[in-house]
Amino acid sequence: MKRILLSIALLSSIYLSAQTVIVEEKFEKKNEPVAFQYLPISKKIVIYKGESISLTDFNLTKSGASFDANGKKDILFENEKFVKPTFSVTEKTIKGYDGVRFSSGDYKFYQNNSSSIIDDKILDNINSFYFGFYDMDNFLNHSGKSDAGKPLNASFNDTYDFGFTDHKERDDIDFTKDEIFLEVIEIKNNSKKRIQIIKPDLALLTGDSFAKDQYKTTFNTRLNGNENFDFITKSVSSDFRTTIIYKSTYNFEGKLVKELPLTLTLDNKFFTVSDNKGGYKYESGDGRSKGFFSVGTSCINNFLEDRASGDIYVYGIFSDNAPKKINGNCNPNGFYVFKFDKDGKKLWESINYIDGKEYFEKIKSNSYLSVNLFEYNKDFVFSVSVNSFTEFSYSTIVNKSTGSISKINFIEYNNAGNKAINKAFVSNTYVNDIRNKVFSQITFVAMITNPDVLKYINSVSDKGNRLYYEGIFSDQGIWLIETDNKEYYKILLFKD
Repeated sequence: MKRILLSIALLSSIYLSAQTVIVEEKFEKKNEPVAFQYLPISKKIVIYKGESISLTDFNLTKSGASFDANGKKDILFENEKFVKPTFSVTEKTIKGYDGVRFSSGDYKFYQNNSSSIIDDKILDNINSFYFGFYDMDNFLNHSGKSDAGKPLNASFNDTYDFGFTDHKERDDIDFTKDEIFLEVIEIKNNSKKRIQIIKPDLALLTGDSFAKDQYKTTFNTRLNGNENFDFITKSVSSDFRTTIIYKSTYNFEGKLVKELPLTLTLDNKFFTVSDNKGGYKYESGDGRSKGFFSVGTSCINNFLEDRASGDIYVYGIFSDNAPKKINGNCNPNGFYVFKFDKDGKKLWESINYIDGKEYFEKIKSNSYLSVNLFEYNKDFVFSVSVNSFTEFSYSTIVNKSTGSISKINFIEYNNAGNKAINKAFVSNTYVNDIRNKVFSQITFVAMITNPDVLKYINSVSDKGNRLYYEGIFSDQGIWLIETDNKEYYKILLFKD
């Protein structure tokens, strides 16, 4: 008996050493956690605290604190009033709505322990959708499905906020017909200037040799810190075997700094769409394209850029059958990752089938495929999650140096919409046979990628309040948020 107990004790100590409790706190009245955000440059997780704004779906954020991988706490701000605060891509400036006069729609910027207000009128009719949301998988608030739960657009750095208009100063831009102007708002003094952007050659994007799309040609953009921004367009050949990403870098005076085409080609396979956050768009009431990053459809691929080396990793889904148009349905069969260096030279390609034909055949639209490529320790995790007549997640480790894959994993679950809680710190809808616990799709990916995550979740008592879990992948490991949305929350870090 003593030997058995000793073995259990040894196993427990090994298991517990694989995780670190970063923070564990009880809820306080009018000072509850309302959102969290992982900062990949700082390698810290941020907890925002505040309270609900009565008669609305929004929360008033009053304080923010960050925690590093060892649990060290830093106060970011206190006794402030923000609505929907989020960090800039530099991770040095916070933007949110001014909580003092929330109904006015004024914006509040916070940096170096001081704040400044920008009247919403100066940003009126400026389209910042093209900059997308900063790290959508790393900023989580409510269920993430409503506007109240989404962060503001990633259109600002430490000096400027940006947007686009056409030649008539409208935010509803027709990329193929309109002239495009970059709107530059200086945060400190509320000044604004307009700079015309020379558009990429449309002959590279449209014509008989390119695939047809029900939407108009458009673009998206990414800020590169305080230095410049990328203007991104894509083309897909009519046979769906070649796609090119055109990455044009401009400075904040509108001057073209660099043009970088990234060409991807598949042999005997075909590019198809997925929900990979590489660009959204929708048709507005008058038929004009509103921009990639509104609520809308999926696109062919997305890419990650290594901040240190400049290497670029492009990823997406392929099919063995060619679609008839860009958003046309065709059964997905596998995924690809292409690696390019900073000058656009292809270093390797990784093209892999996903063993799940019986599941993929149930999918009614490829836009239901939630596709991600996450930095994880020194490599990547590629994942596909599906919510379309079947719910499952697939994941595999992708080696950064070679593109080889390993540790292929698969898990099924069910979508139970009645589990979601409005305005909760963490609110998810996916369940399986783990009693009284609810998960996001990414949490299921975390469970199958690192077994210690699943072991820990199974070790937590299922008595009492229902528990909600959210996971975030990083090059430090997996951050796991656990809460009952009533009494406590807990954040752990799992390292391999």
